Amino acid sequence: MPQSKDAVKDPVSSQKIPQRIVPPLWELLWAFFLIGLTAYSMAMLQQLKALIIGRRWLSQEEMDEGLAMVQLYPGPILFNLAAYAAYRIKGFTGAFLATFLFVLPSYGLMLLLSWLYFRYGRVSWVHPLFVALEAMVVGIVLHVAIDFSGRYLSGAGTAFLAGLAFVLMLFHVSAFWIILLAIVLGLALFWKQKPEMQKQGPQTAVPIPGKWQWRLAGLLFSGALFVGLLAVGLLWQSEGGRLLGSMFKVGAVAFGNGMTIMPLLQQEAVVSHHWLTLKEFADGIAFGQITPGPFLITATFIGYKVAGLLGSALATVGMFYPSFFYTLVMTELYEKIKRNPWIRKALRGILAAFTGMLFFVVLSLGRVSLVSPATYIWAVGALIAVRYLKLNILWIFLAGIAAEMALYFAGIPL
Repeated sequence: MPQSKDAVKDPVSSQKIPQRIVPPLWELLWAFFLIGLTAYSMAMLQQLKALIIGRRWLSQEEMDEGLAMVQLYPGPILFNLAAYAAYRIKGFTGAFLATFLFVLPSYGLMLLLSWLYFRYGRVSWVHPLFVALEAMVVGIVLHVAIDFSGRYLSGAGTAFLAGLAFVLMLFHVSAFWIILLAIVLGLALFWKQKPEMQKQGPQTAVPIPGKWQWRLAGLLFSGALFVGLLAVGLLWQSEGGRLLGSMFKVGAVAFGNGMTIMPLLQQEAVVSHHWLTLKEFADGIAFGQITPGPFLITATFIGYKVAGLLGSALATVGMFYPSFFYTLVMTELYEKIKRNPWIRKALRGILAAFTGMLFFVVLSLGRVSLVSPATYIWAVGALIAVRYLKLNILWIFLAGIAAEMALYFAGIPL
């Protein structure tokens, strides 16, 4: 049974606040599998937050702190956030199994699509499938951006940081440098201010589950596996070894979300190693968009082309494992320093900047996705459904995909 209490007393304010619930391991694993099976693109952020906060597995503050933290090191942001949440909820075992199941559905679907593609070579049906899907993602990300602006843009300083981040993204400045600038400016702008409590009220500090000895053993095991994979990628003189090393390099050094990491992936797969043609790479990106789960599952497509089933597994592990290891290390370090007032000021700057970056994501997605009056209807409908009708994103996406495919097979273009 989940462990919980009705309420606890906050040591600072003496207010009674809800205690978090610790789910059984099977419930966590099943929930992460379902998110990996149903969550698309940046809409995954809303689905992760709705699940974890809604079930009181972590607080709003803990999830937002994690969102700020995962932008400080390499790897796809939303995969990092999922690993962080699982580690905070159930420790090393929960994080290892939950992130595996989080990626597994999209891996299986991409494997199937890769086999069909390289056997039959046609993807004409792909574009109609994700026209409505991409438009709905715009509406859902806009909902997340509005939610963040209400929580983190509380004055001129935070509004300035959000606007600056938005403008810098327009000029193609790397998200990594924007986050570093936000840390510096956050310290400069808020150095006289006391760290603010989150608007949802005070929170209790809940430690990471497990004794420190077991957590240390988990970190050492993860570190040994990290070193082992790196060594295999460097020393295994075969196509599989080069594939693992190449994807490991991308996963270990690239910052940001899937779209910001994609150019480096293209450099490796198309330019440096000539594993894919540019058309094949573009089709792999399209498959990454229509499959749920992490966008960088395109690595599976590349791996399948190079070395079949083994190659798909090597490429996927190489892409995602480095950021999983980084997340465990960073979460442990962050737990020791997050209540420091200077860290809180830096986090305030990061979250303000991320709000501006979210609005840039809305703009950039809208430019390529909102291409007809019907797509605007999809986007606005998704915004209304998730923000005001409080519908689950899964049902919104399923309804959109079903309607889009029905229109496509009926010969009615959008």
